Amino acid sequence: MEENIKSVFNQVKYKPNKELGDKIWSKIIAHNRRIAYFKITSYSIVGVASLLGLIPMFKILANDFTQSGFYEYLSLAFSKGGIFSAYWKEFAFSIAESLPAMSIIYALTLIFVFFLSLHYVIKQIINNNRVGQPYGIA
Repeated sequence: MEENIKSVFNQVKYKPNKELGDKIWSKIIAHNRRIAYFKITSYSIVGVASLLGLIPMFKILANDFTQSGFYEYLSLAFSKGGIFSAYWKEFAFSIAESLPAMSIIYALTLIFVFFLSLHYVIKQIINNNRVGQPYGIA
């Protein structure tokens, strides 16, 4: 079987085009650049969306802080008298209970998504400068 394959290839005497390697390499570079630009665009869109989502989220967070009574409990810590030192455990539990936990989690999630997408955009921009180098060698 191997002899048949060898004889067929010897009969054909295939000689590739001299520019074939360069054309393949340029197609690979173009493909990698398209992927890099797509990633940069998608990460940028996610980052801008999360940044724009922070504006109403901070308004909601401020509203939840005022409605929860957090500021009233916190003002007791700075008032005169020994209430804070005498009942510090109950005071700490009251402050922890009055925190709007879900609003804080949503706001921190949006901040995390923004910084993560910013990280990936910067990483793609740095890696995109090396696209076209053989095997990523700078």
